[in-house]
Amino acid sequence: MLKRKGMNQGLARMHLRRWFLMGLAVSGFVNVAIAGAITFGGTITQSTQDGTGPASNNPTLNNSQDLQAYTVTLGFLDSITTPGTYNLTGGSLPFSVPAAPASETSFGAITLVISSAGSFDDLTLKGCLTTGSGCDLGNQLSAIFRIPSAGLNSQNVAAIGLDPPHPLDLLEDDGLTDIHGTITSYSYTGPASAVPEPSPVGLVGCFLAVLVAANRMRIKKEENV
Repeated sequence: MLKRKGMNQGLARMHLRRWFLMGLAVSGFVNVAIAGAITFGGTITQSTQDGTGPASNNPTLNNSQDLQAYTVTLGFLDSITTPGTYNLTGGSLPFSVPAAPASETSFGAITLVISSAGSFDDLTLKGCLTTGSGCDLGNQLSAIFRIPSAGLNSQNVAAIGLDPPHPLDLLEDDGLTDIHGTITSYSYTGPASAVPEPSPVGLVGCFLAVLVAANRMRIKKEENV
């Protein structure tokens, strides 16, 4: 009698596992995109301490000082692997001066142009701020620099700033605030392949399938008593 009871419990557990796996199979999966990033940086060469500003739309920028290190990180979903024009509206473009601390993240339209120049690639970046009177009226971040073309999809690449004296130019407050910087480093991190994950609706369906299976086994057990 005890042996038969143990066998019945084992069969019950097996059926529950089977229903659970069936639920997962039909639950459906969604692809979760993992973003890539281009990060470049250098040092501040002109801050609000030099007579521009003071920054009013983003007062944290008043903390930045000359020679402090900064980074700009361009976040995107699609791969950037060849020269071309990339419209990255919906991407991210945080500017950060950790030592200040100071940061700016309020960017809308973002455009990256990569042009071949012999053994180099020239990168021109423009990010429009959502504050102020308009992007071309002194409310944008722009950067122009050069890297070896072989390093476009590499980490820790030496960069050469173009358009001196401001390879990096962050304009705010309709041009009243004007921050410049060098560009000396570049890194690329490509987006990973989309990762399949079970959808929330599918997981609920899987849970309900297990409950139905358990209820059916309970009813059969009661009928056999």
